[in-house]
Amino acid sequence: MDDPIGSHPTRAEQLDILATMITDQAKPNDRVLDLGCGTGYVASLILNKRSDLYLTGVDLKTESIAEAKTNLIAHKERTAWFVGNLEEIEEIKIPDLHYQFIITALTFHDLPDSAKSDVISFASKRLSPEGFFFLYDRLRLTEKNFFPLQKSIWNRIDRVYGRGMRSAESFDAYEADIMPNNRPGRLDDYIEWFDDAGMKAQILHLHGNVALIGGSKGG
Repeated sequence: MDDPIGSHPTRAEQLDILATMITDQAKPNDRVLDLGCGTGYVASLILNKRSDLYLTGVDLKTESIAEAKTNLIAHKERTAWFVGNLEEIEEIKIPDLHYQFIITALTFHDLPDSAKSDVISFASKRLSPEGFFFLYDRLRLTEKNFFPLQKSIWNRIDRVYGRGMRSAESFDAYEADIMPNNRPGRLDDYIEWFDDAGMKAQILHLHGNVALIGGSKGG
C-alpha cells in the first residue's frame, strides 16, 4: 500500500520506524489502537510485519474507514474500524479494552489543544500497564530567534530530497499559517499533557520539526 499523503520526504521512514518498534516489541495477540487511522497506511505497515496482532482503527471520515477496510481486507479477522471524532473521543464506541500500543500519526495538528490533552488522557486510561503510546506529529516552533535555523533545515531537506517539508519567509508568516486546522503542539505542552495523564514522555525520533514521541506508564 502506498502512502496516501507522502507530503514530506522523511515521513515514510519515520512511520516505518514507528511500525518497527511496535512489531519488534509486540507479543502474539497484542492489541493496537490507531487513532486517526486514515485509509490504513500505518495499520498496513504493522500488520504486514506481524499478522498475529489485533488492530482497531478510528477515523473521522466514513470514506477513509471504508477504504481502510478494503486495504486491510487480508487482515479482516484481526481488525475493527470505527468512525468518530477525536474531539469527542469519549463518545466513540471503541471497545473497552486495554491496548498494548496506542498510536496516532499526523492527526494532532488538526485538533485544538484541549482535545490533544483529552486524547492523551484517554490513551493513558486505555493503555496496558506496560504498554506504549506513540504520537507522531509536527512540533510548533515557539522562539522567533530560532526561525532562521528552522529555515536552514527546510532548505537542506529540499536540496537533499528534491522537495521541501514546509516553507515560510519569516517567523510572522510561519505563525500566520497556524490556522484552525493547522495547530501543531508545543513540546512543553506535550510534556505537561503526558505528565497530567500519568505518563512519562520521550522523543524517540525527530526529523525537521516532525517528532515521534513515546509515552509510557511503566517505571
